[in-house]
Amino acid sequence: MEPLLKNGDIVFYTDIVKKRKLSIGDIVILNHPIKNIQLIKRISSIDEHSIGVSGDNQDFSDDSNAFGLINKDEIIGFVTSRLSNKSINRIKKFFMLRR
Repeated sequence: MEPLLKNGDIVFYTDIVKKRKLSIGDIVILNHPIKNIQLIKRISSIDEHSIGVSGDNQDFSDDSNAFGLINKDEIIGFVTSRLSNKSINRIKKFFMLRR
């Protein structure tokens, strides 16, 4: 999901998927339909039973262009916010100085 999310960032999410309407542009955590991993992707298309997802870095993204549409049940949750790796390092540095 670079450039929005970078390796080492911490994401917060809500898992209340059933009560929320899916919208194009939402960032979701989902189960990969083939591999036993979880992905963070942006919703790019929606139909009655499935969705298309894409990564922000199209040249290196494992998304619906590679594995097709996914079932809506594969969505784990919606990303609500993040802490960048840079912010995490600043927080660590702050607390180390406070000792």
